[in-house]
Amino acid sequence: MRALCLDFERKTVREARIADAPAPGPGEVRLRLYELGVCATDRELSQFHFGEPPPGESLLALGHEALAQVVETGPGVEQLQSGDWVVPMIRRACVPACDHCRQGRLDLCQTDGYTERGIFRSHGYFAPFATDPAGALIRVPDGLLDIAVLAEPLSVAEKAVETGFRCHPLRPRTACILGAGPLGLLSAMILSARGLEVEVVSLEDEDDRRVKLLRTMGVRYRRGTASGRFDLVLEAAGAPRAAEAALNWLAPCGVLVLIGAPDAAIALPGVRTIVDNLSVAGIVNAARCHFELALADLSSLPRPWLEALIERRPAHAWRESLTTPSASPKLVHRLDEL
Repeated sequence: MRALCLDFERKTVREARIADAPAPGPGEVRLRLYELGVCATDRELSQFHFGEPPPGESLLALGHEALAQVVETGPGVEQLQSGDWVVPMIRRACVPACDHCRQGRLDLCQTDGYTERGIFRSHGYFAPFATDPAGALIRVPDGLLDIAVLAEPLSVAEKAVETGFRCHPLRPRTACILGAGPLGLLSAMILSARGLEVEVVSLEDEDDRRVKLLRTMGVRYRRGTASGRFDLVLEAAGAPRAAEAALNWLAPCGVLVLIGAPDAAIALPGVRTIVDNLSVAGIVNAARCHFELALADLSSLPRPWLEALIERRPAHAWRESLTTPSASPKLVHRLDEL
């Protein structure tokens, strides 16, 4: 079948043929893919900054933020049936499974033996069909199909917020988010919904559509630097300097959660970290509980906010999405044309 692939031999991104998705075996389902979100991870993959094809292959099909429909179920599948809409989780357990993977926390895998659809050693979803374990799929409730593709990025924001709350010795009341991309905006939504006073710091101009959305949400926006100190800071920009600046924006007992994976060392203010009881945590990926929480929040957050994040494009427009910055926070490709 035809898929959008990274070619690791030629170091190019191209449409190519990969093996058809097999018929589902025991505990598996076959999916028809309909929508595929593009994020900064996909853009970095397309520059070959990281990523790895399946063993013995030179191609890796891209795509990890997906909305799909079950078209066939294998023996023993009871929780899903043909016609159900689902969003897939990304990571699959290491083999043999470590303690965390055995407990269902694949996002906390203790080895480097895991695979990730569209990222590490497993083809992604920028293709017409895929076959997956039923346990790796989350059923989409009725009424959410038009925004369900946001479930994967929102699941990462859910994990970041959960981590920040767990690390704080009391309960955060104020939060600052670095970056106004999809993760930053979704984090601002759920933190505001949880009653925190939220500020977003980024580099967008005041008339940017992302800043206008933040104002609609009642979230304060600052260009370049924060207005004070905060109980919780989420670094969702992936910039080392921003991460270091964020350490200075922490109030006593504050927590910095790194989401954007800055690719450089970050200087830690040792004395103040101790004296002010500061915490720094990093997160990657998300567990089933975070996907389920994401779908619950998609049901309760104001629909106009969520719809304002998405710009839909045809499948053949992938080149522009991977190479050219967009005014829209979340680009989503319709795969029915692939």
